[in-house]
Amino acid sequence: MRIQTPSRLHFGLLVPGTGWRRRFGGLGLALAEPGWVIEAERAAAWKITGAAAERAAVWVERLRHRPELAHASPLQLHIVQAIPEHVGLGSGTQLALALAWLMARNAGMSPSLEQLQHWTGRGQRSGIGLAAFVGGGFIVDLGRSSETDRPAPFLRLAFPAEWQIALVLPDVPTGLHGDKEAEVFAQFAGEANTASERLCRLALLHILPALLEQRYDDFAEGLFEYNRLAGQCFARWQQGPYHSELVAKLVQEFRKLEVPAAGQSSWGPTVYAIGPKERLQPAVDQIAHRYRSLLRTIMITTAARAGVLSPTVSE
Repeated sequence: MRIQTPSRLHFGLLVPGTGWRRRFGGLGLALAEPGWVIEAERAAAWKITGAAAERAAVWVERLRHRPELAHASPLQLHIVQAIPEHVGLGSGTQLALALAWLMARNAGMSPSLEQLQHWTGRGQRSGIGLAAFVGGGFIVDLGRSSETDRPAPFLRLAFPAEWQIALVLPDVPTGLHGDKEAEVFAQFAGEANTASERLCRLALLHILPALLEQRYDDFAEGLFEYNRLAGQCFARWQQGPYHSELVAKLVQEFRKLEVPAAGQSSWGPTVYAIGPKERLQPAVDQIAHRYRSLLRTIMITTAARAGVLSPTVSE
């Protein structure tokens, strides 16, 4: 067996605080690369090799104790490719779902999204990573209700193939994650939702219509403002709306270079820039030249048009 997952951009939450009927929600985009690529075959005993093997082993041990998966035979897993950890690309969710899917298939099951979510416990706040794993595309997470444990419902829109995505990873500390991230959300009170009405209007009346009509510049300005405003809600835990001064500078550099759909994914520090190839490639070349000593990686990818559990997103 072999699985290849997408990664994802998270543009920000619609409802970061409490007090509304639904909480969290948000906008995101599934990416074709980078992704987890894991090969599996039955073996006499569990063995995990390749990139991030220790991290995968923790998840395997946890999943092996699920009653539905406990009877499956051991697997030899080789991780061919990994998503960088804690940089805003949803690495943890995709790894957990990929391993749960492989173990379920090995047990003769065709797992549903609800089963995968239940086994892994992922998607407690954002459902973007779950939706990306399912089927790719541009994702609207409609938020979680306190009345159910089911994954948040979501909408999926096709993303123009002509719009590519640059990913820039600056050489700075990783973004918030784990217990520290949980502490941030525990501190939010109802007043944190003062931005939510503006975020919802930007999503529904600006970004989504522009995406459906493939009006790039309108989409770009709406997405930039949405991402900046969503990040500003967390200014106490980062440097303003962005992870750091360098991230903020990279966002502004892309905008000056005529790629205005730029921002930070999740807690960062990954910077994204979305645009037609004829705009994006020259901008990436200049960024790579000007900031080469301050960057870990820079790449251009495309939106994922399909996920693990469903066919290609329709046009």
